[in-house]
Amino acid sequence: MRQRISLLAACGLLTAGLVTVPAAAANAAEPVFRLAGPPGLLLPLHPATGSPKPVALNYRLEAPDQAASFDGEFTLTVDLSKLNGAATVQENPRAAVKKCAPAGGTLVCKQRGVRPGAPAGVELEVTAAKDAANGRTGVITVTGAAAGATVTPAVTGVQVGGPDLVMAEMNLKKELKPGESQPLPLVFSNKGSRPAKGIVLELEASHGLELPERYDNCTYRTTRTATAVVCTIEGDFDADASYELAGDSPLHLKAGANALDERFAYGVYPAPAAQQAAGTGSGASGADQQKTGDAASRAAKRLLTARKAVATAPVAGHGADLDPADNRRQAALTVQNTADFEAEPLTVKGAAGTTAKAVVAVRNNGPAWVAGQGDGRPAAVVDVELPQGLKVVTGPAACHPESATRYRCLTAPSVLESENVEFPFELKIENEVKDAKGAIRVGAAGPKGEPQRHSFDPVLANNLAPFTANPTATGPSPSPSAGTPSPSASASASASPSPSASGGATASGGKSDGPLASTGSEAGLLGVGAAGLLAVGAALYLSFRRRGTARV
Repeated sequence: MRQRISLLAACGLLTAGLVTVPAAAANAAEPVFRLAGPPGLLLPLHPATGSPKPVALNYRLEAPDQAASFDGEFTLTVDLSKLNGAATVQENPRAAVKKCAPAGGTLVCKQRGVRPGAPAGVELEVTAAKDAANGRTGVITVTGAAAGATVTPAVTGVQVGGPDLVMAEMNLKKELKPGESQPLPLVFSNKGSRPAKGIVLELEASHGLELPERYDNCTYRTTRTATAVVCTIEGDFDADASYELAGDSPLHLKAGANALDERFAYGVYPAPAAQQAAGTGSGASGADQQKTGDAASRAAKRLLTARKAVATAPVAGHGADLDPADNRRQAALTVQNTADFEAEPLTVKGAAGTTAKAVVAVRNNGPAWVAGQGDGRPAAVVDVELPQGLKVVTGPAACHPESATRYRCLTAPSVLESENVEFPFELKIENEVKDAKGAIRVGAAGPKGEPQRHSFDPVLANNLAPFTANPTATGPSPSPSAGTPSPSASASASASPSPSASGGATASGGKSDGPLASTGSEAGLLGVGAAGLLAVGAALYLSFRRRGTARV
């Protein structure tokens, strides 16, 4: 959701005719390097006393092929002649390598070669000039030259002053029940020195949350783990003023039946210049902009609108510094719900020397979905203890060996409600041992990566399932231990993977009626240590820890 909207575009600095980018006469035989930098920069006003706040301005020297190298010397010239007294520019005094020297109205910077993975370009620092008026503009142009190469230039428009939209933190109820709804009292302020010509409101609700209202000036996009909403609202949002949602266009946030540990993010940004120029955006109305001439055309639409707040709302942590870092807030919500992870029984049959394809499977029976901690951790870990006589030939990328007979598998950071997660193995039956016993155990990642009980999981018995090789019994698979109930019939459907080319071996069990787990880098890596042998008795869960607040 955190799309970045150019502050320059918000102020409309790069209008037609303001900046002319010189054309590069590139020799087709020469490599063409590009100077990449921001199209625009907003500067805080110079304070009456004290020093102005500098703003970083970096230009990257990009090769046409990211893997390409160039050994020649680049000369980068920063032209400051068109700043019009708006700002002062210097090389970043904290740059690791000094490259630039003043030369008249320019900075001349030297860069030796370009290497893959090595930073190339120039780091600058820009501050508003002491006498620069609010709204004054200027232009910085950077050109480059190198023997045997062509460099395309970069141009950045500079403006002193601008909007600084700050989103206030909402006092949301953090402990909810499934189905519970609460209003969203959104309030934001413009702490800058100039109005914002239209704003973009962004909302992101994780999978278990719902935004019931729909507005015609908003777009909605739902992914596997979240719903993102982007609303464009027209109007002038004045400096040193606060705004709230209009009374006839409320927003609410509802906890779904599948909610557990959820996240809700909300932010406000200046509208892009293209939408300002069009004057219609997405058909939104704006703060104090409900004009009579627009009323008829807007009557048929349901629009999200904003109005000036009765009093300026206090916003913690802001400053009159045109700082985009305070445009967004995030809240973690906990819903009183459960999710039931179940391990599926697995059986492998075959003669000595044969191989079998076996799928280790676990399932989230819901009703809630489960997400990791927001740092790439898996939603669950699965320990696989091989029965005697079996050896792993190949395993999925999400599984790694703890020993010759034990593998640990990691799910993706999220597992949806009613989702099956599968880990396909190819196993060699080295010795035909009758009724050889192993086990499959699913749980939360413990301190050393071992599975422990999820605090939200109400059913412990089905966290453990038997893994049997060459059973002699003809009845149902034995339970992991006496006194431990067998997995429920509702989640015990089995799949029969095709036997390998060597023949003579089969596997049954697991799940194949749901989406596959991600077994690539999305699952992440979890630090693990040596784990004790997996017990098959009832004393499986001797130490549990409460799961922290989840983030997607």
